[in-house]
Amino acid sequence: SLVNGDLSKMQEAAACAPRGERISWLTRVEVNGTVMSPLYWAIQDGKFPIAQFMVQDLLAIRADRECYYYGREQLFVAHPDLVKVMCQDSPELVPDLLDGLMWHSQTVLDGRLRVNYYIKELYSDPDQISDAWKSPLAIFCLEGQPSMFMHPVLNKLLEIKWERFGRNLFCAVQAFFVLLIGLFTTGFLVYGCSCHVEMIAIRITTGALAAICFLFMTVIIIRQWGLGQVGYLTLIPRVKVPMARLLLNPWNLLRYVCMITTAISAFDEPCWFGFRNSRHSLSCDGAGGAGAGAGAGEVGESGGSSWDMVILAVSAVLLWLQLLQVLSVSQSLGTLSFAIGRLLQQLFRNLVIVFVLIVAFACALNALQDAEYAELDTAIVDLVRVMLRIESENSIALEGWSLVFMVVFTILVHLGMFSILIAQLVKGYDELYYDQEGNSRMIRAFQCVEVESFLSIAQRKKYYDECGFDNAIEFDNGDEGPIGGIQVMELASIRAGKHYVADRIMRCTGAPSSLDPWPAVIDDDEEQGA
Repeated sequence: SLVNGDLSKMQEAAACAPRGERISWLTRVEVNGTVMSPLYWAIQDGKFPIAQFMVQDLLAIRADRECYYYGREQLFVAHPDLVKVMCQDSPELVPDLLDGLMWHSQTVLDGRLRVNYYIKELYSDPDQISDAWKSPLAIFCLEGQPSMFMHPVLNKLLEIKWERFGRNLFCAVQAFFVLLIGLFTTGFLVYGCSCHVEMIAIRITTGALAAICFLFMTVIIIRQWGLGQVGYLTLIPRVKVPMARLLLNPWNLLRYVCMITTAISAFDEPCWFGFRNSRHSLSCDGAGGAGAGAGAGEVGESGGSSWDMVILAVSAVLLWLQLLQVLSVSQSLGTLSFAIGRLLQQLFRNLVIVFVLIVAFACALNALQDAEYAELDTAIVDLVRVMLRIESENSIALEGWSLVFMVVFTILVHLGMFSILIAQLVKGYDELYYDQEGNSRMIRAFQCVEVESFLSIAQRKKYYDECGFDNAIEFDNGDEGPIGGIQVMELASIRAGKHYVADRIMRCTGAPSSLDPWPAVIDDDEEQGA
């Protein structure tokens, strides 16, 4: 039946299996001496109706008068990479998988009802999966789709991890950077001209904290690289750069650079031993405001921008951009920051093409040997000014073929590339808006996995054991069901949700022999307490 892709024959074959062996029949089959997974076979051959039947049948909860039969544990034992295979090859089966990992009571008590979430395998035992980035939640983040995080099971898994350790550790890290922003702004910007001991201490403290953070991140990067925890950053199609997992998060990459520039700015202290650098000289020229004071030692020299001023400016921008990640503590604001990041990615791709156009037409203008564009760099700068609609004296004086090339360039950039960019940004925002809640939860899951990856195995094991997955969960008072989950009293309003199925247990009151197959049809009279 599997070879021919015949769903009805598959259902008939499964119905003939003894109830004690039905699960093993659907999780392994021997072909020419080789043990294979019928489920993976069906997925690889594109026989999704058969694969869907097997997932639903394995995760069905059946019961006779002696025990419950639930194939969840055997399914994951036989398919340890099930989540990855489904996310990559058959994402349409993910809802069936997740639906089979929960049970709803039909009895409402004080406006609430029991819901069992069988998420032991999705949570993952750290003794079995030591790398948090290989856990099912991480795979959903890296390989899954935002819509998957709208499912109650995945949302409950995320909620448990976020509330147990994710939120507190994430907020602690963000609090450190908020403190760093406050010290930097006070010491370098508001009182940047002051040579009082307190201000010097603030600047040095800022630099020391940035240096410590940089060293800590460097140790993590080296450790991840040594353990093979490496991903690939796609710059352009088919061009991938290997990077440690820490730096695959754009916020961490930004933060890593920021710590370097902040430390350099801090230890380029202008007030040490009476030394004055160009940053201090220019910014404090004629200063008499908050940063100045009696004996502050301000200098009235003037100068232009220099490397230390540029580094200070870069540090200021990068530090304050960190606040955008702090906003992700709120799901709604987190969605906004994610949308901004995705739209900036599209903007960067378009600007790469615009840059190529600028260089191409700058070379053309330089080749025409006009006096205004005798130097290639002058032509490039001038075309950038034209692109940004900044007045350019050189472009006004153009004539002949030089004018023709300038007109063609203007048409291509303003009427071509910018129109395409606007259309892409609008389309991209519409797609993000459609899945904004799913995107928000996906961002939070990514943050939770990142926090979990910094925890020791002992800490992760402690949180795992606290869930009590080895304890049987009741379906009703005194009616203990399978292990491997948690029970939550949810609001009765969830009955309006599309994933609600009232007491989906298929009960059989016949002979409880494990050698007998399940009845082909279990009628309403048989669906009574086991």
